[in-house]
Amino acid sequence: MKDYVYYPRRYFFAVTLPAILMFFLLIYGMIRNFQSVTFDIYSMIIMVSVYGLFNNFISLSQPSSIVDDGESLEFHAFGRKHRYEWRKIQYIRIKEFYNRKLYIRIDNPGLFRGRYWIKTSMYDDGDELYEKLSALERKLHPEQLKFRTGMEVKKG
Repeated sequence: MKDYVYYPRRYFFAVTLPAILMFFLLIYGMIRNFQSVTFDIYSMIIMVSVYGLFNNFISLSQPSSIVDDGESLEFHAFGRKHRYEWRKIQYIRIKEFYNRKLYIRIDNPGLFRGRYWIKTSMYDDGDELYEKLSALERKLHPEQLKFRTGMEVKKG
């Protein structure tokens, strides 16, 4: 069993504290929006806050730990988890960004689960986690351009 844990102090400042701030902005935006019922900056604050809170607390888009027990892959955050059995995973797509930050869509991603932002540099053994996820994507989707090496060019 392997447990990849986001560094707790960094997780607090990168995920939890902004979520708390979004909650207070949501309350502030709602109070101000009730005072003037028009679409203005406070309506935008409400929409952005609801989106951010939903991603953090409902869809668990930024997990605090990722557990690989050999049979399944689990994404944990805020006392909840999403579990995917290795043998049942049929789909995984990874978009890579700078500094090994990954946007992962796994097994029928939807509004409530299956979409995760993983900043592998912030997890202990993050390089191993990065390689494991990349290997899974390579195994399931070898036809992707990023996995093709030594492509032959046809002359003609």
